[in-house]
Amino acid sequence: MHYNQERRFQPRVAYAKEIWIGQDGIFSRTSDRIGNISVSGIFVETAQIFAVGSIVNLRFPLGDAGELVSCSATVINTPGHGLGMHFIDLPPEARSKISSMAELRANTFPRSAKP
Repeated sequence: MHYNQERRFQPRVAYAKEIWIGQDGIFSRTSDRIGNISVSGIFVETAQIFAVGSIVNLRFPLGDAGELVSCSATVINTPGHGLGMHFIDLPPEARSKISSMAELRANTFPRSAKP
């Protein structure tokens, strides 16, 4: 794979919403924000530090109604300004909403054709 080639298999959607990150059922309200989201994972802009491989609990609003989603995720990347995480148990309803958001974005802002 070429160094600059996209490594993600699911389309991501920019989604600047608040998020709560916790472990062992303990959540604290912070200024953490979602950077982007896909059906397979999420990037959170945060100063919190978790080791790669850590399992965390997430709560975030999704959709126009802001329904609260609760799920678990594994930390897979820590680039220094946030956390890249892979969903473990994203509810099917949330997966469907995220997929619809990504599809809408793809239809609204199609990628330019590559030669």
